[in-house]
Amino acid sequence: MKTPLLPILSALAAGCAALGPFGTPYALVEIGPISATRKELPVIVNAIDGDSTLNPRRPGPIKPGKHQLEVQFSTRDGPYWKRMRMVELDAQPCTRYRIVAQYTNLTNVEWEPVIYPEPIGECLAAFGPK
Repeated sequence: MKTPLLPILSALAAGCAALGPFGTPYALVEIGPISATRKELPVIVNAIDGDSTLNPRRPGPIKPGKHQLEVQFSTRDGPYWKRMRMVELDAQPCTRYRIVAQYTNLTNVEWEPVIYPEPIGECLAAFGPK
């Protein structure tokens, strides 16, 4: 009995496609937590490399490498242009980047983006050194 090769290859290709962006090493960009001690508040990630994000709080996986992030301080005070920043990120494989706004003055909207990297355990388990 001959096994049809086409259905087997199609199923295999569909299985690989189902992995999507998580099928290779990836990086994540997320908002960081609020910290009154460090004077940090959340930001919104409006765009990555010029492409708008579907969920500005959790944009989804990105490929490792250099990226331009458009972030917005999530306060309603002050003019719009003072709340926006472009951030350059050199994303490393299997790394989560939590971004916050570290403020010095909320009245005049004085802040700088701060990025905290941390390893992604699931990604390291799947793609880390063997």
